[in-house]
Amino acid sequence: MYRLFFTPEWFNGWDIAFDLIILVVAMLIAGYSWRVYQINKENKFAYFSLAFVFVAIGMLSKSFSSGVLYFTSLRDVTASVLAPVVGPKLSLSHLYYRASFFFQMASFLGAWLLIFFISQKSRARLRKLHEVTQIALFIYLVLLISIVSNFSYFVFYLTSMVLLGLIVLNYYKNYLNTKNKNTFRVMLAFIYILVGNIFFVFVFLFQSLYVLGELFMLLGFLQLLLTYARVRRK
Repeated sequence: MYRLFFTPEWFNGWDIAFDLIILVVAMLIAGYSWRVYQINKENKFAYFSLAFVFVAIGMLSKSFSSGVLYFTSLRDVTASVLAPVVGPKLSLSHLYYRASFFFQMASFLGAWLLIFFISQKSRARLRKLHEVTQIALFIYLVLLISIVSNFSYFVFYLTSMVLLGLIVLNYYKNYLNTKNKNTFRVMLAFIYILVGNIFFVFVFLFQSLYVLGELFMLLGFLQLLLTYARVRRK
């Protein structure tokens, strides 16, 4: 079986639980952002909703591929369903894993890129030709990095680190300008997610860093959920 890296056996399954919680949080935030967009028609809320739909897709892909890796029963069912397209004796099964990891990586990088744009100073976007072509270039780079990362997983996490670092920096600037507590909470959430990705980069040194990475990712999204709940109450 093809896999990006090896994880602690005792944690197999727990990471899926963490990821499913993150998936639910992402869908809640996406739904709330979409409702806000329908009320005030500000594009940034539509982009924010789309970004968290991408996060949910990435987490769904990650959870399913991890389940196939961890659980024999799920692996057998998947093998029987995909038997017609994975070749004799499942000789092409590695392509399934690579495709799953590709969708996971492309979804996350697309989400971080959208949130990076949202976190910048508000202005009209996609109104000029050069801005549209820049978006096309970013999409190409996201897809290219996702393909390359199937062979060197840390390329994906390094790229995520850069994007998340820029997101944190933008929210920090926004907080300095507004002193808004919710902006600070969002910045803190992305700091947690950034730290989680830093741990993922070094999993090749110690498998236990995967556990810390998952924990900080979960903390980050729970912090986002807390902020979402506070805003919704207001």
